[in-house]
Amino acid sequence: MEFLITDSLFISNFKDLKKFIIKSVVFLAVLSLVFFSLSLTLKRKYNPKTDYLAAIIDKHHRLNKIDSNRLILIGGSNLTFGLNSQTIVDKLNVNVINMGLHAGLGLEFMLNEVKPFIRKGDIIVLCLEYTLYLDDFKPDVDLISFTQHLYPPSKVYYHFNIEEKFLANYAKFKKHFEEQTIKIDPVFNREKFDKYGDNLGHLGLPGLKELRDKERIGKLEVDKSVKLIKQFETECKQKDAKLLISYVSYPKSQYQRNKKAIDDLNQLLHQKISSVTFINKPEDYIFNDDLFYDTVYHLNGKGREKRTERFIRDLKSFVVKN
Repeated sequence: MEFLITDSLFISNFKDLKKFIIKSVVFLAVLSLVFFSLSLTLKRKYNPKTDYLAAIIDKHHRLNKIDSNRLILIGGSNLTFGLNSQTIVDKLNVNVINMGLHAGLGLEFMLNEVKPFIRKGDIIVLCLEYTLYLDDFKPDVDLISFTQHLYPPSKVYYHFNIEEKFLANYAKFKKHFEEQTIKIDPVFNREKFDKYGDNLGHLGLPGLKELRDKERIGKLEVDKSVKLIKQFETECKQKDAKLLISYVSYPKSQYQRNKKAIDDLNQLLHQKISSVTFINKPEDYIFNDDLFYDTVYHLNGKGREKRTERFIRDLKSFVVKN
């Protein structure tokens, strides 16, 4: 009799638990539906004429407009704030198209936005922030979502999974109520870009005493980035374009902190992408900390000129051959 009572209690409790789980799932589903519906109605406050990310529109206009003798630079904001394209044009007699905007867009987005527009004779240089090579790097889904809103053609450059869609909508929902408290550095402005895609707004301004984005380079797993780069390289070869890799500028203090990781990364990349030419070594682009503006990847005016000089030196032979 006791076993029968125990079994019946267990069955009863199990049924109650099952009902609770079903109700919870239904509640969460309804809540998610309401949340997504509400997030779709929210409109972000921005000005497309001045919003930093809207510079992607101008970069693609140049990418479509220039049809020959092209030097296309792919990377994050290290390119935006770190090269003098006008000097490169003057010294190497090429049409520079600086596609650099923000590392948070991720490598997949960056390569996909250029891939359809590769043309015969193009020289394409990847100048990637170190974190972009790592498998544990996660693109900023909110940043990508907003960029796709600003420039709808970019929706095909990156496709969100279900989790990322949820995170993007949640970030949009959250920022709708934080918008008034956010102060944006006036340097990050679409109107500060020149025709090549360089941001000139920070030139002549004092930099931060303490640079941002200081971090240790993490686990050296690069399978995802290697796969993307190899696929992109295949596309370049099919269209008779040349793909090169250049290392980014980096502060001396951070290089000392991450030297082993960077050296190991360099060796790993050479092993896994041996078919792509690296035009320099990491140590070639190590600069004093006072040559950086606000982050470990953004150079100030003096630093920008030094890097440009070295970049021209490293690139010269490839341009002449081409």
